Amino acid sequence: MICLNKYCFLNIEKIVQIFYYIQKYSHAESKLELIKYLFFGDRIHLREYFSLISLDRYVALKYGPVASNSLDILNKEKEYLSNFKEDELKHLNKIKKNQAKRVIDKVEFDLLNNNEMNSLDKSIELFSGKRLVEISHDYPEWKRFKKLFDEQVISSEAIHMDDFFRNPDVDDSPAIKKYFNGVDPLYKTEDYLNEARQFYQESIGHYAL
Repeated sequence: MICLNKYCFLNIEKIVQIFYYIQKYSHAESKLELIKYLFFGDRIHLREYFSLISLDRYVALKYGPVASNSLDILNKEKEYLSNFKEDELKHLNKIKKNQAKRVIDKVEFDLLNNNEMNSLDKSIELFSGKRLVEISHDYPEWKRFKKLFDEQVISSEAIHMDDFFRNPDVDDSPAIKKYFNGVDPLYKTEDYLNEARQFYQESIGHYAL
């Protein structure tokens, strides 16, 4: 169990269920696709229901925003999951690696609620068949660090949770222009986002922002 604030969270079994759900309904098997669908699902759920589905810690990497521990779970990186007990790590056995692919054995979805599944459905519906890395680079979670990545100053950086509550600058978003005619498919009004941000802060405390 990983404790990042007053709450202790992140459940390996739930993360495996999330990845299987994405695999089942998107037919994605590449690690990159699975982790990107999770990012967009988390962004949708946080802005609509004020919590991340993954309850994970996000970092920006070269290929976009990533749920850090979820990626370790997908990679079965036990050395980075040392805070978990062996009976929790057994759920990693559901993840099979085949070259660049990750195939998750069938699991139940009993740890996912309807809002979480609906958010993952929306992520898959909106972004299926598109270049997910390219699109994720248009969103504020990664765009904040674009210059540093371009100049190879950093290889990873902790994402500001506040950026989940910002809309991308569509005038400076080539992938959104390409795939969505310049209209952010996840757009919310500024008034709505201000209220959502405030609700999130109050519900989890000011740790994350």
